[in-house]
Amino acid sequence: MKASFGAFALSKRFRGDKNMSKKSKVLFALAFLALVLYVPASAAQAAVEQPHFVVEAVFWGSEQSPQLASAGDLNLPLSVVLVNEGGPSQDTNLTLQLAEPFYYEFYLNGLRRFSDAENVSLGYVPTGQLVTATFYVSLSSSAFRGLYQLPLLVRSEGYNETLQVSVPVQGYSSITVVGVTFTPATLFPNQQMDEMEVYLLNAGTSPAQNATVKLILPRGFSEAWGNSTFHDVGILPVGQQVPVPFFFDVGSLASPGNYTASVEVQWVGGRVVQPVTIVLSGKAKLRLAQSSSTNLTQGGSGQKLYVVVRNVGNYTADDVSLTLEAPNEFSGVMNDYIGELKPGQSATARFEVDTSSGAPAGRYNLTVEISWIQNNTEEPFLSYHQIGVEVHESLLNQIISGVFSQSAAGLALPELFGITIVFLLGVLIGVLIRGRKR
Repeated sequence: MKASFGAFALSKRFRGDKNMSKKSKVLFALAFLALVLYVPASAAQAAVEQPHFVVEAVFWGSEQSPQLASAGDLNLPLSVVLVNEGGPSQDTNLTLQLAEPFYYEFYLNGLRRFSDAENVSLGYVPTGQLVTATFYVSLSSSAFRGLYQLPLLVRSEGYNETLQVSVPVQGYSSITVVGVTFTPATLFPNQQMDEMEVYLLNAGTSPAQNATVKLILPRGFSEAWGNSTFHDVGILPVGQQVPVPFFFDVGSLASPGNYTASVEVQWVGGRVVQPVTIVLSGKAKLRLAQSSSTNLTQGGSGQKLYVVVRNVGNYTADDVSLTLEAPNEFSGVMNDYIGELKPGQSATARFEVDTSSGAPAGRYNLTVEISWIQNNTEEPFLSYHQIGVEVHESLLNQIISGVFSQSAAGLALPELFGITIVFLLGVLIGVLIRGRKR
């Protein structure tokens, strides 16, 4: 206003002063022109004020549903609240510069991509306007608990500014295998349904999300059933040991020794593979070498039956015992304890078998169960072997059978009974004579 008034006064003086020299008039003209040009330039500068943004708040999630960010989280919404304390901002664009442990994950043409910067367009932002920009940020598994500073570049027409954004992180997950137990405690080849229990510990500062655990078995081992070596654990809390059981079979061709399995743990943003040692102990191999005469008689009592067992393996068997398993027609002393059986050593088991008088004559397959203890195991090892025995008719049954066969041939029953009685009396007299001689 003052500049306009001065130009008006200068112009009036220039027109009314007739005594001014030509040089003075030129100077006055230049001064007048400068004043006239200054007025619109000053007004334009005062009218166009640059934008100026200030960070008001930073939080994960939204105002209605805030979240906590921790190591391994993927594509979490990061909200940055800005206010424009300067002039209006045209075509406003934001770029959040990301650095470890933050990154931006996206898909392009079906392929997974990663970037260390993410852009958000705000468009026109008037003076005093409060705006919220949302970025989708992932955190690596190495993120520590703390407050991270990230640069935020603000660009608009004729304006660039870099702000600092404080991003809070709750913590990280660190999973390790801290213990392994086996049931049974000692493992052997050709063993089924063995259990390995793995104890996991999250030594980080944040729970591990969507955790899965897989046991990778070495050659010669197999799953006890489908997915018996895989577990979907879910959340692994901080500072707590979490037991995870697996079940597997040991193949018959596996040799005694040390084997290396692997426990693979995966969670959101992290993965770890840790080796685990499986020890297979040696086991004795017991076989039936031979058996004694296997002829038994109907109604026979205390009939001797011998079997020879041999350790054909390379390890000593302890508390060896043999049990004869037979149908109901057989009874008696059906168990014999041998004790220790070293490699290459043989021993004889003795049974005393009673045969029912009603047992049909013929061949029977009996089972010999061999039981032994290996390396102080709680449960005995068992192996089963077949032996065949022949049951013959007793003398009395032979006579009766002969009587009826002769009767069928046409002889009179009284005659046959008489002959039978005489024969039996003869047998009885013979037994009595032998008894007196003794």
